[in-house]
Amino acid sequence: MVIKFTKRPNWSLLLSFFILFLITIPIFYIVIHIFNDIKPTTKTLFDTYLMIYIKNSFIIVFFTAIFTTIIGVFLAYFETFYEYKFRNFFRFTLILPFAFPSYLFGYIYTDFFSYSGWFITWLRVNYDIRLHFDIMNIYGCIFILTIAFFPYVYILLRGFLSKFSLNLIESAQSLGKSDLYIFFKVVLPLSRAAIVAGTSLCIMECLNAYGVPNYFGLHVFSTGIYKAWVGYQDLNAAIKLAGILLSIVFSLMILEKIFRKPYSMTTTKNRVFSRKKLSKKNEIIVLTLFFTILFVSLILPTIHLFVWISRTFNYIDWGNLILISKNTILLTIISTVMIILISLFLNETIRFKKGKTKEMFSTLANMGYSIPGSVIAIGMLILFISIDHFLGNFYKNLGIDKNLVLTLSPIILMFSYCIRFLCLGYNGIEAGLKRVNPSYHESSLSLGKGKFQTFLKVDLPMIQTSIYSAFILIFIEIIKELPLASLLSPPNFKTLAFEMDRYASDEQLAMTSVPAFVVVVICLVLLIVFNVIQKKAKK
Repeated sequence: MVIKFTKRPNWSLLLSFFILFLITIPIFYIVIHIFNDIKPTTKTLFDTYLMIYIKNSFIIVFFTAIFTTIIGVFLAYFETFYEYKFRNFFRFTLILPFAFPSYLFGYIYTDFFSYSGWFITWLRVNYDIRLHFDIMNIYGCIFILTIAFFPYVYILLRGFLSKFSLNLIESAQSLGKSDLYIFFKVVLPLSRAAIVAGTSLCIMECLNAYGVPNYFGLHVFSTGIYKAWVGYQDLNAAIKLAGILLSIVFSLMILEKIFRKPYSMTTTKNRVFSRKKLSKKNEIIVLTLFFTILFVSLILPTIHLFVWISRTFNYIDWGNLILISKNTILLTIISTVMIILISLFLNETIRFKKGKTKEMFSTLANMGYSIPGSVIAIGMLILFISIDHFLGNFYKNLGIDKNLVLTLSPIILMFSYCIRFLCLGYNGIEAGLKRVNPSYHESSLSLGKGKFQTFLKVDLPMIQTSIYSAFILIFIEIIKELPLASLLSPPNFKTLAFEMDRYASDEQLAMTSVPAFVVVVICLVLLIVFNVIQKKAKK
C-alpha cells in the first residue's frame, strides 16, 4: 500500500498573490489597451501636444530634481554635523511644509505676486513701489514644486546621516582633511543611495503633479491625460498618454535601481556624535539660508492663508464645507485602514520568505507609488467601466437604472488610493518587523500558539510605532491627493482637494482658503504627532 502525502496549499500566500494581482490589474489594462487603433481625435491631440508634453515634463522634472536635491542635502548636512542656534527649532519646522499640497503653494504664490495681491498692493499704496511678477509659467512651476517636495530629500537624508559611520569622518579628520573635502569625498558619495531615493520620490511627485501645471496652463502629461478624458471625452487618447507616461516611469525606476545598486545604506553609528560649532560668520549665513527656506515654504504661505480666511470667512457655505470635510476624512480613514490591513497581511505572509518571492512582493507593492495618479485613474476607469458593463443585467434585476454604479461611487477612489499608497504602508510595516527579533515569533509558535494568535499577541504590539507612523504618512498623502480626486470623484461626492481645485478653476483663489486650512491643520497636527512618535522610538 502506497501512502501519498499531499502538501497543504499556503492559502495566505495565494491570497497575497491575489491581492497583488488586483493591485496591478489597472496597469495591465493600460498596457493591453495602449495598442488599440488610433482615433482621429487622438492623432490630432498627439500631433499637436505630445512633444510639448515631453519637453515641459522633462524641464520641470529635471530642474525640480536638482533644486530639491541641493536644498535637501544642504539642510540635512548642516542639521546633522554642525551646532548652531535654533537647530532643534529648524529640525522640527522644516518638515512642516509637507503639510501643504503643492497646488496650494501654487494658488498662494500666484495671488501673492499678482497685481491685486495684498503685498504688492501694500507696496504700491504705501510706498508707490510698483512690482509685478508673472509666476504662472514653467519657471514658477519649478519654484512651487521645489518648495513643496524638498522635504522628501531632507527627511530621508537626515534619517540616513543620523546613523552615519563616525569612524569615516574621524579618519578623514585625522588626516587633516577639510570639512569641504569630507563633504564631497566622504559624506556625499556614501549618502548617494539616500539622496537618489529622495530625489526619485521628488521626480515621481513631479510627474504626478496635476494641480500646479493645470492652474498655470502648462501642457504636461498629467494635464494632457485629464484634458483627453474630460475635455475631449477621448478615453483612447488618455490611455495612450498614460501608457507613454508609464513607460517613462518604469525607465526611471530601472535607472534608480542601477544608480542605487552599488551603494549600501547600512550605517554603523554606535556613539554620540559631537557636532562641530560653526563660526559666527558661518552661523549667520546658515541661519539666513535656513530661515529663507522656512519663510518661503511655511511662514509666508501660512500668513497668506490667514489673510484669505479673514476676507472670505463670511462667504463660506459652512454646511457644504462640513459635508465635504466629513466625506474626505471618512474616505481617507477607510482607505488608510484598508492599506494598513493589506500591508500587515502581506508582510506577515512574506516575512520569513527569501529570494525571488520576497523581491517580487516588494516590487509589486511599491509599484503604485511610482506611478502617477493620473495613470492609475485611467487604469481604474477602464477596469471599473468594464466591471459595470459586466454587471449590467445584475443591476437591472435589482431595479437600478444607472449603468456605471461602481464607476460613479467612492469605491473607485478607495481602491485607487490603495494602489497608489500601498508602498507607504508596506515599507513602514516591513521596517518595523525587521527590528523585531524572529525568536519571539518562533517561541510563541513553539508554545502551541497559532500564527494568528502569535501575530496579535507578539508581533502587533512590537510594531505599533511603525503602524502609527505609516498611518499618519498615508493619511496625509491621501487627503492632499488631487489627480485621483479630480478624475474619479463621483458627481455627488467631493473631497477637500477637489473643492480647492474647483474654486481655483473659477478664479476664486481666496475661497480655497478654508478647505485648504482644514487640510493643512489636519496635516500639521499629524506631522507633530509623527515627530513625537519618531522621537520616542529613538529613545
